[in-house]
Amino acid sequence: MDILKKGIKTFFTTIIVCIICFFLVVSFNALKIGLFSQDIGYDVYGKTEENADPEYLYSYYIKDGEDLKAEDYEKQGYQLFKYSIRSEVEKAPEIFCSVFSQIFCFVILVSFIYNELWKAGNKDFEAERLYGTAINKLKGLYIGLIAVVPSAVLLTFCLAMKDTITAKLPIAIFTFSNCYAYEIIFSITNGAVNWADVQWWQALVYFAVLMIIPIIALVSYIIGYKDISLAEKLVYKNNKKIKRG
Repeated sequence: MDILKKGIKTFFTTIIVCIICFFLVVSFNALKIGLFSQDIGYDVYGKTEENADPEYLYSYYIKDGEDLKAEDYEKQGYQLFKYSIRSEVEKAPEIFCSVFSQIFCFVILVSFIYNELWKAGNKDFEAERLYGTAINKLKGLYIGLIAVVPSAVLLTFCLAMKDTITAKLPIAIFTFSNCYAYEIIFSITNGAVNWADVQWWQALVYFAVLMIIPIIALVSYIIGYKDISLAEKLVYKNNKKIKRG
């Protein structure tokens, strides 16, 4: 029962992590576009008094010279709305930003899971040391597996029904529900949009991504069970460096 409770708690923790990671990924993408791309033109939409909903009119590119169409549409009574078109981000900064974003997401995921699972492992260590309580050292793994059950069920359903019910459903359902691994999932998806487009090797990687949480939970629990305090070790090392300096 304790494993189930902690597994459910870890599941809700990952929801919070995914929300944070979503905004982090959006921020990194906005920063990437702002720093490593430039305006190359704009899409023009327009509306008239008769038609209140803006409609797409044309695209303008700076390389084509002066925009001569805008004045013509304004004379026809259109109110124009222009939306910037940005150039593609080059491969090197694209990869750099993606890797940096993914590292940040992993740090957030680990920081949220580690503390709770460390406490669980350390509590069991004390129970075994003081009272001789029998401890299952794979407890952290079981907690992590329970936490990913909803995502595993969702993924299995979408893959099993990808030729029928979920064929036209977007893969983004899985991507954003596991936003802590957004960049990994996005790179593996490789342009596929709907579940009907998913290949078997991609499906295997999706399942592998879900194992990130059980592995973190297992390692965190074992560190706690072994009564190892990483924070104390880091402080101790820093103090030694300061004294030597």
